[in-house]
Amino acid sequence: MSKHAGEQDMSSTTRTILKEDETLDSLACGNLHVLQKKQGYRYSLDAYLLAASVQEAPGTRVIDIGSGSGVVSILLAAVKGLRVTGVEIQDDMADMSRRSVELAGLQDRVEIECADIRQYRGVKFDVVVSNPPFRPVRTGRINPDPGRAVARHEISLDLEALLTCSYDLLNPGGRFYVVYPAWRLPDLISSMRSKRIEPKRLLFVHSTPSSSAEICLVSGLRDGGRELNVCRPLFVFTHEGMHTPEMQKVFQELELPKSH
Repeated sequence: MSKHAGEQDMSSTTRTILKEDETLDSLACGNLHVLQKKQGYRYSLDAYLLAASVQEAPGTRVIDIGSGSGVVSILLAAVKGLRVTGVEIQDDMADMSRRSVELAGLQDRVEIECADIRQYRGVKFDVVVSNPPFRPVRTGRINPDPGRAVARHEISLDLEALLTCSYDLLNPGGRFYVVYPAWRLPDLISSMRSKRIEPKRLLFVHSTPSSSAEICLVSGLRDGGRELNVCRPLFVFTHEGMHTPEMQKVFQELELPKSH
């Protein structure tokens, strides 16, 4: 009986917050849902990998730069108990992610702000996380969809600005987590060091054991000493197309606590 009532409540809430150009999608790792645009940027596996890479104590204050649909912010708050401020420059994405936060009942742990991170001042955090745009404006075809264009190309935020802002936002000894294309790793490492965020951990992610690395997960320490730990690579799929045990573990780590 109570389950049926809960389903009715969810349906009523969904009808209230869901717009015509949006879908309500469940996350692969638990009873969480996010709103996404039917036509536009939609989250990918990168969001799961970034959220899983963050190893911080519950209650840690985190800023999610370029929070998009809010997937990473919601996972960090719901699964890991972190206090997250998501900063998103696109009005429609910020509004949509606020409604996802409300749907998840995480208003006490997640705050979404619509702002340009380059003008964001006055607050310090223990951790910065980001799944930033990665293509320089002069490379590749810019997507005609504004949301996808801003998510992929450095239109509103380039690598140098991301790291400058991250350093300024971090408390002394604060940690920086980023997911980035493997082909841009030299730029990332060089820029992190020039902005005094020392790379401390590097993980390459491959689609299969026989494929080249496509993305990397890097964490760094504000004003940290030079010592980089290169982890064993993560393979997402077996040659048979199944998730590897390592990838299954990532999803398991992002499941909601039993008491949620």
